[in-house]
Amino acid sequence: MAFLPRARMGAVKRTFRTLDETRVLLAVARGEAPPDLLVTGGEILNVYSGEVLRGSVAVAAGRIAYAGPRAVQPGPGTTLVDARGRVVAPGYVDPHAHPHALFTPTAFARAVLPLGTTTVVSDSLPLLYLTPPERTADLMAALSALPVRFFWFLRLHGQSHSPLDDRLITDDRLAGLRAVDQVRTVGEVTRWPLVHAGDETLLRRIAASLTDGRRVEGHAPGVSADRLQVLAAAGISSDHEAITAEQALDRLRAGLYVMLRHGSLRPDLPALAAVAQAGRAFSGRLMVTPDGPSADFIASKGYLDHVIQVALQLGLDPFAVYQMATLNPATYYSLDEELGGIAPGRRADLLLLDGLDRPRPHLVIAGGRVVARDGRLEAPIPDPPWDAWLRPYTSGSWRPSASLFTLDGLPDPAPAMHLENSVIASRRDVGIRGGLPPGVQLLTLVDPAGHWRCRGLLSGFADEVGGLASTYATAAGVYALGRHAADMAAAASRALDLGGGIVWVQNGEAIFELPLPLGGMMSPRSVAEVGAAVQRLTDLLRARGYVHDDISYTLLFLGFDSLPYVRMTYQGLWDVMVGRAILPREELSGECPARPDETRG
Repeated sequence: MAFLPRARMGAVKRTFRTLDETRVLLAVARGEAPPDLLVTGGEILNVYSGEVLRGSVAVAAGRIAYAGPRAVQPGPGTTLVDARGRVVAPGYVDPHAHPHALFTPTAFARAVLPLGTTTVVSDSLPLLYLTPPERTADLMAALSALPVRFFWFLRLHGQSHSPLDDRLITDDRLAGLRAVDQVRTVGEVTRWPLVHAGDETLLRRIAASLTDGRRVEGHAPGVSADRLQVLAAAGISSDHEAITAEQALDRLRAGLYVMLRHGSLRPDLPALAAVAQAGRAFSGRLMVTPDGPSADFIASKGYLDHVIQVALQLGLDPFAVYQMATLNPATYYSLDEELGGIAPGRRADLLLLDGLDRPRPHLVIAGGRVVARDGRLEAPIPDPPWDAWLRPYTSGSWRPSASLFTLDGLPDPAPAMHLENSVIASRRDVGIRGGLPPGVQLLTLVDPAGHWRCRGLLSGFADEVGGLASTYATAAGVYALGRHAADMAAAASRALDLGGGIVWVQNGEAIFELPLPLGGMMSPRSVAEVGAAVQRLTDLLRARGYVHDDISYTLLFLGFDSLPYVRMTYQGLWDVMVGRAILPREELSGECPARPDETRG
């Protein structure tokens, strides 16, 4: 196997240890002082050399002081970890995480830490929208101090047309957050057509990020090899949207790093595995990520441990696979002297595995402490005071009436978003002269304060839904879909009463509720509890014809303005390919007395 040179980032600040910590590490490494924690009897996976070597790992001040064959002597206060019969591996590093998928980042951390993920580079968009600008950096730092290390990719724009973007995603705010040490990169740049076309705002923000030494994460589904060259020239450095080996190879040829994705929305590894063969497997340019899997996926299958297991079952080289989940992302983010491997000076994030073919750990050590054993968390991961950190979804008293959810005024035929899969929607025109045909819903996006609405139709979703409302969305507003105006109004009103949530009302009765009181996007419940709720919603919808894979992403991406071909956004029912509203937003100035600044919308 060949180990090829790895590129490094230069200007980004790195997290260094103190001089006192260095003195402690030297004393333990020389054998002059006992370690705080000592792992003995195991075989150490060295992701730097591509070997498994028998030895001991001595830990002091939360870092590795020694990892090698010498017999290290413990002291009376040393925590001893017997690794006989097991492989000691580095903690897993997710290069592209979305830890706000109906649950909180802390609930996410409690779920994935026992599965071996000790570091994530996380999406910042929910924080940009939900936190007051003066508190965002503090919340980032607080989450980064947890046993699961949080780093961040900083969004340069929103994901749906929103009245918030000009106020919350500004050059000044971005400049301040780029100075935060935990912010390692900017992106993901989902509006790649604007970059390709030379949009001045995005190019200016990319240039400022590059000047500050930040990489630029891409998001370019279906982009041709020729256009990838343009995006690379603009400064894009990585992409996670390849769904075939040839697309992944196009990205490598353009000089991009490639994140191979396998999660609830896109289980793509079987199609991508061919690119990770021979020398390319060890190029350092490949990483693996579950890319924000749903709660039920994490609860039933796992996280990065599951992705590694799938990669191994596909026959990829085990050393290459473990590098893709540890050293490669650490190196990409210029954190490889801090984490990503088992070597002196690195943070002591260690996993005890029953073998390289069994990536779910028996024991997890994070920052030099045992934090999980046999899938059970043993270290506290406290919640921050969410009510103090997050802005409420709405503070207004307005609630929608059934008159907002009618076909009155829509053209005949009316344009519909037709779901081709969980998230991709094409346009279909549907005749409505005699009412809604079977299998077609009215889709309405309503301002939480009642100042505007956007309407269209939705097909390919399910049959006989009375009213399903959701505040879990990339767009400002409450989505309500269904066939009965009274049920839609009741569901939307209940979601607002809850401070955010997903509510289904059928024939006047609420048959499903998932409260999302944290910014209208997150539940305070555990990932397992949220996963059970998502599964129940899926089961209810499957009984009415929902055939797609991931209902949480269906709801979240109704307004995602970079996905083809039709979206429901704040600008109206939007044609993504031509960049215009098919049905524009309708102003409802007489609906309510609340001020626009009372809500997210």
